[in-house]
Amino acid sequence: MITRIHVIGLGLGHPDHLTHAAIAALNGVDVFLLAEEGEGAGDRGAAQRALCAELLSESHAHRFVEVTDQRGEPDSETSSAAYDRGKAALGARVEASVDALGQAGPREETLGLLVWGDPALASATLGLAAGLAAHFHADVEVAPGLGAPQLLAAAHRISLGSNGADVRLMSAQHLVDSYDPTMGDAVVVDDDRLRCLELADLFPDLTLYWGAHLGTADEVLVAGRFADVVDEVRAARSRAAEAREWVVDAYLLRPPAAGKPAAPSWPTVDSLSDGVLTLRPMTTADWDLLLAENNNDEAMKWGFTADPMTEPEARQAAARAVRDWRSGRAARFTMVDGSSGVRAGMISVLRMGPPEVALIGYGVLPEFRGRGLTVRALELLVDWVFATTSIARLELGHKLDNVASGVVASRAGFVREGVLAGRLKNPDGSFADEVSYARLRPGPLAGSAT
Repeated sequence: MITRIHVIGLGLGHPDHLTHAAIAALNGVDVFLLAEEGEGAGDRGAAQRALCAELLSESHAHRFVEVTDQRGEPDSETSSAAYDRGKAALGARVEASVDALGQAGPREETLGLLVWGDPALASATLGLAAGLAAHFHADVEVAPGLGAPQLLAAAHRISLGSNGADVRLMSAQHLVDSYDPTMGDAVVVDDDRLRCLELADLFPDLTLYWGAHLGTADEVLVAGRFADVVDEVRAARSRAAEAREWVVDAYLLRPPAAGKPAAPSWPTVDSLSDGVLTLRPMTTADWDLLLAENNNDEAMKWGFTADPMTEPEARQAAARAVRDWRSGRAARFTMVDGSSGVRAGMISVLRMGPPEVALIGYGVLPEFRGRGLTVRALELLVDWVFATTSIARLELGHKLDNVASGVVASRAGFVREGVLAGRLKNPDGSFADEVSYARLRPGPLAGSAT
């Protein structure tokens, strides 16, 4: 009866990619489940058996069971429907694996799942392990091997991350839509369609470190300025496919100057106060304030969508506030009522558009409206921005019928500049005109405060 499940990392197919812990776990397995699917499945299965033949002790009896694993490409959606599809697919994989295993022998207590050094395959295998553990009431142990990102860095003699820059592991499927050089080093594993090459025209000066069959005799490597190595990468991947049906490639995109951010971080500040209102930087604990401010009737009326903010969305937005501050993208403050110490709303300043221009947005809870707190918040924020940054122009806007917001802007010294036709979406799908306001840095606009 199966009582233990070992998930064993194989690296990318070379015995040297297995740790001592992985080899020890390999030799403790009674029955191996080889779950393979798609292009190159036979090649991968043969590689797994070859590794086992080289590393397994002849004194320990074991058997192999093969099962067809139809995972397919991951969903690009993050909806509940996509989640339900994924859950159903996992259930089918577990059921197919149990059927393939059949009745375990009396001495078959340890099941082995072998996983390559591809994060996507590792995630799928760990999911299968959890499902099988629930079925068999078994414990799961993981013995890691070397992963493709580590093998890529070693092959090119570089580090993951340069001079303390961030490193982000990204999906090839979402790379084109979500990549930004300010992320730092981006690492992608198994980009069979070479989607990365779609970015070459946008970011020609990135450095690309690419490799396939890493750490093996068939290893293929390319490195250089992104725009200059596009054709070389295509040819190299073709050579890799000729060497083996199964290709796992990996690459690192490194921006110039180790991903120097496009804007400086916002200055550190504990709080801003005029004695009546205090502004403090937003934290992850303010998610409930975000939820309340975005979902009240007034906010929904002037918002862009009829869908209320969910708790997970509020938590994610609050968590991003700290990162946005460090990256220089946005400084988000929580308004705190001085007399009660209760949080009253929020106000943010975002760098966007032309250089040294920033956009302000704000919202106050219904019970604090009509007390002039938003005007105070705007005045505190504007004074801080002009005193501590080089920003020269602050902008804000509101829908044409939102007269109260215009009164707040005017009282805080913002000058109405005009109306932008049909610029802001309404919850019903129509579009409203936007009234635009601005405040300029006092005195000469040239120069920088810090």
